[in-house]
Amino acid sequence: MHFRVLLAAVLVVLSACNTHLPTRTDRPFTGQFGISVPVPPPSLKAAPVQYVRVQGNLEVEAPQADTRVFVYDSSGDRGFFVFADQYGQFEFDAVKLDLTDNCLEVWFEEPGLDGPASQHRFYVAGIEADDATVATMEQADEC
Repeated sequence: MHFRVLLAAVLVVLSACNTHLPTRTDRPFTGQFGISVPVPPPSLKAAPVQYVRVQGNLEVEAPQADTRVFVYDSSGDRGFFVFADQYGQFEFDAVKLDLTDNCLEVWFEEPGLDGPASQHRFYVAGIEADDATVATMEQADEC
């Protein structure tokens, strides 16, 4: 079996977007508009806990049925998984995230007892100085 590439998950977008473009790899990576906060409050510092949407897709022509995509916030000790659809797209809705204290781990696993898993990537989202924009940074190692 081979690993599948995941266009995923961890760019937080409010009033601006990060234009970091991904490179091919056997692990999840950031993509434009990967995470969004539907309606930002007047001040993110005043309301740092937000419910965010995480979207992405598997970059494969024919994704394996029942491939699971995982997001784990180690700071909040919350984890989620969804199944990618027949086109390789996935969406996590209403993920509770504290923008002042978080670390998101993202990966995917193909089905079956011996289904391969991608490498894990780690991201931290924080509030920019303008108090209305969120910046997301990939961590070189675990948070």
